[in-house]
Amino acid sequence: MAWFSYFLLSVPEAFLLLTVPFALLGISIKKNLKSMIIFAFVYGGAAFSLSIFLQTSLKPFITITIFSLLVAFFFRFKILHGFIIGLISFVILSIFEMTIILLYIDVFSITYEQIFESPWLRIILGIFAVQLPLLLTTLILLKFKVRLPLLR
Repeated sequence: MAWFSYFLLSVPEAFLLLTVPFALLGISIKKNLKSMIIFAFVYGGAAFSLSIFLQTSLKPFITITIFSLLVAFFFRFKILHGFIIGLISFVILSIFEMTIILLYIDVFSITYEQIFESPWLRIILGIFAVQLPLLLTTLILLKFKVRLPLLR
């Protein structure tokens, strides 16, 4: 993975992965913005490093665990609440990645090999298939005040 993927893919994705469960669970994004930005750089760095150095089937489990523990640490939540936020984030991320990337592959006749070989194609797909849908989901949840009372 290219070094600039950290700033263009990992950090924004980490930030947006937090916004969806925060909006869904009624946690203020505005009050936690500074911590969310710091979290995005720390978790983005961890996820970027794992994508370079760890190529095993344990990687998704490790990334969810790191995400959840960092959420609990940075926002002073119980560990269980961190894991709830982590699971919500990664379920939504998986849904977007599976559906939208498969749609792009089918519509634009792109192969997986092309995606893996080109860092810029990976970044463009990450922006349009993950980051924009996460941002739109957050905006819709905030606009319509959709809330799940899970962290009581």
